[in-house]
Amino acid sequence: MPELPDLAYIEKHLARALSGRQIQAVRIKEPIVLRVLVKDAFDAALTACRFQRVFRHGPFMTFEFEGGNGLIIHPMLAGRFKFGPRGGATGRGLCFTLELDDGTCLHYLDDKRMGKVYLVNLGDDAQVPRYAQQGVNILSKQFTLELMQSLIKKKRNQVRVFLMDQTALSAIGNAYADEILFHARLHPKTLCSQLDEAAVAQLYDSIVAVMKWGISEVTRAAQPIERKVRDHMQVRNRKGQPCRRCGDTIRSAGVLGHDAYFCPTCQPTQRRQFIQW
Repeated sequence: MPELPDLAYIEKHLARALSGRQIQAVRIKEPIVLRVLVKDAFDAALTACRFQRVFRHGPFMTFEFEGGNGLIIHPMLAGRFKFGPRGGATGRGLCFTLELDDGTCLHYLDDKRMGKVYLVNLGDDAQVPRYAQQGVNILSKQFTLELMQSLIKKKRNQVRVFLMDQTALSAIGNAYADEILFHARLHPKTLCSQLDEAAVAQLYDSIVAVMKWGISEVTRAAQPIERKVRDHMQVRNRKGQPCRRCGDTIRSAGVLGHDAYFCPTCQPTQRRQFIQW
């Protein structure tokens, strides 16, 4: 799935490209991803609408139109956006296309059909699961060390589980959870209750630093918005490869149904556990 640095890049690109553009036609290929929460059909409700605002809210991309409709897209595992000239190749997994008045198109693709596309009345996002329940935006000024301390002290689960709890922190995915813990030198199965004040402060600094780094790397790569940029990852999906910091072998461990990648030297465990080699 596109994670926060990817979505920040997509948001910037689409906000610039779609501002003021009008939808001339809607082409639907996979209606299974659509959730229509207005009285009109998806294509009828969007045809002739003009884009007013595009912004990210946690893992959701939100598109507001003049006239009262809004489109909220949760890409989840495999959803992605593609923008380009009309008639260009879209690739696999096309779900729908918005044809615009300047000859360009916005495509939504999802090979797994797991993402969700909600058509709503503006301001009526309560029916969109997890949209209104997002925690603090970790890129905002509201995300302070004091807030971090108050959030984590209530938790008794593993630190990686806490990082990915979107009702607390909005929003960290699998890849950047691993990178944050590597930066903070914390094993992914460390319990929140094991962290002292210094460790919590380091974790907070790592969240801020890694997210800024991720956004910078994705921006620097300047790839089309449908491509995930992961070449800069230090541990994620590098199982069996040498750690770029110390040379030890990157390993993985299961954390709440997800594979977590870590360096056993840089991120030593604080308790006995099973490790996947």
